Amino acid sequence: MRATIVSHEVPPESSAAEIHRFRFKLDDGNAPPLTESISLRTARVIVDNLADGNAFIKMLHAIVQTPPGDYDSLVGKDFPDHYKSNPGADRRMPGPDSEGPRP
Repeated sequence: MRATIVSHEVPPESSAAEIHRFRFKLDDGNAPPLTESISLRTARVIVDNLADGNAFIKMLHAIVQTPPGDYDSLVGKDFPDHYKSNPGADRRMPGPDSEGPRP
């Protein structure tokens, strides 16, 4: 899987800073890419509960660790899934079949 941040939306000045939104694309190479968005607040909650994982979790860690003034630098950043390059890695998923068919 590969996660890519495609945009960053600054919240209105009257909103909380946690409302920054990031649009991202997930591509597993087996189905059409999925485009979704996530708020900074939601990313923080997920990161607080999941220490490591796939490309999606790596992307969320990058969002949470980036200073607010640098959020736009994340646009276009690509997060590959380390499970593909390290199939024997300790993973929290049920096993290799959870990644779907491999080409």
